[in-house]
Amino acid sequence: MKDNFQDFFSDSIIKFESMIKSNKFLFFDTDEFESIIIYYLESGNSSMASKAINMAVEQYPNNTSILLLKVEALIFENKIEEAEKIINSLYELDRNNSEIIIQKSRILSKRKKHSKSINLLKKINKDCEFYSDALIMIGKEYLFIDDFENAKEKFKKYIKDYQLDYAVLNNVLYCFDALGNTDATINYLNDFLEENPYCEVAWHQLGKQYLKKELFKEALTAFDFAIISDDSFVGAYLEMGKVLEKLNKINQAIEQYEIVTKIDEPNPFALYRIACCHNKLGNIELAISYYNKTVTEDPVHDSAWMSLATNYYKRKDYIEAKNHLIKAIEIDSENIKYWELYCKINLDLNNNEEVEISFKEILSLGNLNLSTLIFLTKTLTQIPINESLSNEFLIKIDALPNSLLSEKKYISYVILNNSNEKIKANFNLKEAYFHNPAIYDYFKDIFPTIPQLNVFKNMNVN
Repeated sequence: MKDNFQDFFSDSIIKFESMIKSNKFLFFDTDEFESIIIYYLESGNSSMASKAINMAVEQYPNNTSILLLKVEALIFENKIEEAEKIINSLYELDRNNSEIIIQKSRILSKRKKHSKSINLLKKINKDCEFYSDALIMIGKEYLFIDDFENAKEKFKKYIKDYQLDYAVLNNVLYCFDALGNTDATINYLNDFLEENPYCEVAWHQLGKQYLKKELFKEALTAFDFAIISDDSFVGAYLEMGKVLEKLNKINQAIEQYEIVTKIDEPNPFALYRIACCHNKLGNIELAISYYNKTVTEDPVHDSAWMSLATNYYKRKDYIEAKNHLIKAIEIDSENIKYWELYCKINLDLNNNEEVEISFKEILSLGNLNLSTLIFLTKTLTQIPINESLSNEFLIKIDALPNSLLSEKKYISYVILNNSNEKIKANFNLKEAYFHNPAIYDYFKDIFPTIPQLNVFKNMNVN
């Protein structure tokens, strides 16, 4: 029977394409037209689908099935108004037709009328063949309006009553995640796995949930079951490797990543993690080798370029460090850590012009936390006095929130003192100490130009 249908289907397509090429008129019944249109729609051939639809509508202008296919094609082409006119006329004739309801709800969704779309879809009866499709559609409509609780229940019902669908399962987990209840997610996955014990995706997701609660032993067990369910499941090996790294079981982590490289060769993420593991073990040559393999397979892996630069910098091979770091910056020019290393490298190369460039880049990125403020201040004290750069930095510091008031004042002292503006510098130090004397010694340890506390207390600061 299946072979007969396939022959009928293939013959219809061949006959239609022959007619188009020869420009001759051939007869097709409605079933043939439906098969032809569906074939072209599913193949993504909108041009041929359009030709078939136009011919079908011309021959069978009132056929609901063909008009519904035309609506589907119009929605795909984003011709919503034209599709809406057709579907509304069909809906007036038959308000209980599930296929009409589904297409009308899709148009309402396109119009961002999600609540109306949901109410319409709810009219589809449970005994209808399209009820399962309606459940998924309702769930997605709830997602559009951020009603994660209702969306979750619809997706759960689909999985329970119909079939395991990984896309729907991921939607369920997305809803749980949005609701922020990790324990509820774990409970659901454990219940789900009671009935689907070999679902590698569910085991993988359960492991990730345990990681959120830092239950590393349980996470490893879950990832292990994911691998038992599917020994080619790359994601489970990667997650297991990451957990083993956290537990400082570096050699075992490497083993997991190496399995990935055999299953999914090449895998830049696994290669990068192997490199990082060897770095932690002090196997620097091996680490560099794997970082190089990473960038060979993934030239835009900025973290690998940065890691190479860092290793060369530690070896005082500043030119190599700089060349590799430039690659990282070209990929992600908004990463402050990259610019900080670039600044350090150029300090060691006595290239003050490029130090200034990197300094200004960091200022422009705006994420000036305390660590960055200290780094930039140290940099200023290591280059010849640059009043323009100092003033630009002071303006940025002044604009920072008052929650950092004391820190701002201590750092301003160092900058102003470095610029030989002693009076202003001492005034800032006085204010800094007044607002937070507890951190005086902390900044004194970082910046030796800050005077000893007993000296400062004896200073005449107006």
